[in-house]
Amino acid sequence: MIATLASVTLRGLLNRRRTLLLVLFGVLIVGVAALSRLSEPTEGDALEFTGRLLADFGVAVLLPLVAVIIGTAAIGSEMEDGTIIYLLAKPIPRVLIVAVKLVVAWLLVVVLVAPAIVLAGLVGTGGSAELGVAYAAASVVGALEYTAVFLALSLVTSRALVIGLAYVVIWEGVVAGLFEGTRILSIRQHALAVGDALGGDGAVRAELGVGSALVVAAVVTVLAFALAVRRLQRVELRGDTA
Repeated sequence: MIATLASVTLRGLLNRRRTLLLVLFGVLIVGVAALSRLSEPTEGDALEFTGRLLADFGVAVLLPLVAVIIGTAAIGSEMEDGTIIYLLAKPIPRVLIVAVKLVVAWLLVVVLVAPAIVLAGLVGTGGSAELGVAYAAASVVGALEYTAVFLALSLVTSRALVIGLAYVVIWEGVVAGLFEGTRILSIRQHALAVGDALGGDGAVRAELGVGSALVVAAVVTVLAFALAVRRLQRVELRGDTA
């Protein structure tokens, strides 16, 4: 049952246009890293530029963009077209449905983002894997939190994609940049803290300590998962939410 549910979810997420678009996002960051090598930078400049690229584009743009598209579609697409009723009519615990869809969506985001970050790190630094692996690990942590939040959001509102993009652009891009106290609630900052802790000299200095970032990330992920389960439990077979 779990394998079937996972397979159905994966097929639903991997339509041709969406997959091509998301792969192109990953190719873009590798292309920028390759262009940076044409100027033949010094080792220090290459580390600084690559760290900025992986943090400011890989973690801050590529990761949330892929996560919001995949996360909101994992269940949201079935809610919109009404096919969720066929799944809910089966004797499958709602918590299992949410868990499988979350794991599939999370792993798909990781596959689309982490390898691109590792490759961009290798290209940008001229062969060093440390920065790429550090920010790839950061993307794995951030992908789980982002995906859980966006999946839950898709069960709360039909405009989850728009609201998710607004969160990424306005809250993380503007508000968290202006007001220090709000950064604890920024998923981007949680991921960057992991990259900072693992990346060595080339990593971009994070605004949060890795310990507090991981604790908040875990709490947010669990709460988002619980909210998603609760909302799905209130969905009636005709497709409406009570």
